[in-house]
Amino acid sequence: MNSGRTMSAEYLRTGILQYAVHALLLLLSAIAVPSVVSADSGRGYLDLGGGYKTGDFGTPTTTNLYYFSSTLGYVAPRYDVSISLPFLFLDISGSSQSGMMNMNTGLGDVILRGGGVLIPENDRGFALNGALSIKLPTAGSNNGMGTGEIDYGAFLGLLQRLDAFKLSITGGYIKIGDPPAINYNDIYLYGVGLSRIFGGTNIAVSLDGRRSMVAGGKNPQEVSLSIFHVLNADYAIRGSAFKGLNKGGPDLGMDFGVVIWF
Repeated sequence: MNSGRTMSAEYLRTGILQYAVHALLLLLSAIAVPSVVSADSGRGYLDLGGGYKTGDFGTPTTTNLYYFSSTLGYVAPRYDVSISLPFLFLDISGSSQSGMMNMNTGLGDVILRGGGVLIPENDRGFALNGALSIKLPTAGSNNGMGTGEIDYGAFLGLLQRLDAFKLSITGGYIKIGDPPAINYNDIYLYGVGLSRIFGGTNIAVSLDGRRSMVAGGKNPQEVSLSIFHVLNADYAIRGSAFKGLNKGGPDLGMDFGVVIWF
């Protein structure tokens, strides 16, 4: 009986860690550098950032995810490509009854992303963008840092100018690779956002949601506020904060970074 409870606790712990990691990678795979800083001839960039997420995912267990990320990319007028690699610090603790506590650190999974302009912005202010991404299983699967499997993602973004504001509607699908003995749900995701540029600063608010990876789990929803500020022709800073709207995902989080153009 005690052995069964131990195995169940270990399965729960591993599942929550993997869920937290994939929530991070889901966001990384959909990131596109704001067009306000792209040059007509195209430019390369290095994005160095970090962040924090915490939540209980509807269980007695709380997961804290700290991470640093580096993204190397190139942006042209009609397309962008990038490669991202996070370094993760995962802390998980449970109730006094379960006694679970664990801290893991290590490299996360590499994300390869490519995006393009499908319909350029017309005189009515409408545009359509698309992106594809691949998650390579470079993270450890035995300690909950990843699943050890490849994921594939496809995304669409509709943009519509409304006077000084820009409305964005996004949708996507991520094919989740299943490790042995675990069957994750593939992810459908959506988002609605509104942004405005004030000089060199882009401020955006958004509502985002996605299907739970875990069968029977609550589908995560969250609201976020993000800022992207251009310092000069070669440097920009960015930051964001979010609040979860249900127990399906992290409760709170923040992210920050510096973008260096070359």
